[in-house]
Amino acid sequence: MSKLKTFLAAQLLWLPVLAQAALPAPYSARYEVLRNGARQAQSTVELKAAGGGRSELRSSTLGSEGLAAFASASVDERSVLRWREGVPETVSWNYRQKVAWKARERSLAVDPGAGRLDLRDRDKRYSPPYRPGVLDRHAVTVALMHDLAAGRNGDLRYQVPDKDELETWMVRTGASERIDTAIGPQRALRVERVRDSGGGRSTTLWLAQDRGYVPLRILQKEPGGETIDMRITSLK
Repeated sequence: MSKLKTFLAAQLLWLPVLAQAALPAPYSARYEVLRNGARQAQSTVELKAAGGGRSELRSSTLGSEGLAAFASASVDERSVLRWREGVPETVSWNYRQKVAWKARERSLAVDPGAGRLDLRDRDKRYSPPYRPGVLDRHAVTVALMHDLAAGRNGDLRYQVPDKDELETWMVRTGASERIDTAIGPQRALRVERVRDSGGGRSTTLWLAQDRGYVPLRILQKEPGGETIDMRITSLK
């Protein structure tokens, strides 16, 4: 259960440094989340324009079966991004996780003028340094879609806030594959996160090459062999 919560909290976790390209088109997608092959939750992800040249990414995940449903597990996230010369940057991020009677809230506010970030986790507060193009882990999907549409590939490095620091993440693009999905066969670009020390943990994404690089599947494998698998069920 704890690993499922960790995965849902960190789902869709990428960000690159971007070249110029058209902004990602708005979309709404639904996913089923499986743990070790058994359905556990349903997730909805929506990207839309927020006015003033900004974009908003919202995701909502709700336990639908098994222990996740019994505990009424849910995760809700909202990211607002600004676009600076075609490069996305987080304005704000809000996260709320609820399991039974317990809740956890986190938030991020980006202040370019002051050169710092305000990251909050329950009653703890952190101030990582500001760098142009910084993104929260939830909004990284938007940057990845934009980056791939611009033709970038190979090893992509990112800056993601982690307590009082900015952590460098690396994502490696792989081969194009043909995969079967609930919305039909799709051409998908395989992308993997490269970890210096993940203890055997791996995260792989398949992104729709003909649908604006919307995530079709996210698979996380844990060191002990457990898997969390997020698969698309509808897209519009």
